[in-house]
Amino acid sequence: MKIATLILAAGSSSRMGRTKQLLPWGNSTLLGNAVSTAHESGLEEVLVVLGAKANTIKATLDSMPCQFTVNSDWEEGLGSSIRTGVSHILSSASFPDGILIMLADQPFVNADYLKKLIYHFENGDGGIICSNYGKKLGVPAIFGRKYFTKLQGLGGDEGAGGIIKTHRGDSYSLDAGNIVMDLDTHEDYISLKSLNTQSDL
Repeated sequence: MKIATLILAAGSSSRMGRTKQLLPWGNSTLLGNAVSTAHESGLEEVLVVLGAKANTIKATLDSMPCQFTVNSDWEEGLGSSIRTGVSHILSSASFPDGILIMLADQPFVNADYLKKLIYHFENGDGGIICSNYGKKLGVPAIFGRKYFTKLQGLGGDEGAGGIIKTHRGDSYSLDAGNIVMDLDTHEDYISLKSLNTQSDL
């Protein structure tokens, strides 16, 4: 079963004040960590959607095992990046059975967690395998072929969560614990980086 990976990295990091995708994380960057995590989980086709500061970020991708596409409408919001990425994936010769959508700014998402998502998708009926935040469901999530058209229809700041909510009966969720913590501000980054350092001790 073929699963393509879509990493969303088009935002402007306005609240961060720096290019969030390129912030140091471990021996790499936040974006580099996301790409590596996808590959460590066994996923070979990885597409990164860029937007703001695309050329700057693109220059760092040369040494990474991934492809990229640029969302010229990135200012519209998350939905436009999902639409751009899914359309790019579906234009390739190898049509996937599912698409894993993940964010560049969830550094505690690890390969073991992605492997669990993949396992449940491969043993399911082509629906949605998503992450349970406690009070809501979201990404990382894998969407089967029947949802590709809906993903391509997203726009503005409408993320994939709306599709999951609408099709809750066709979704299976995994308890994500704290690994889905994302970061939007410099304070978030310092806090999560401290937690990451402690976990390495």
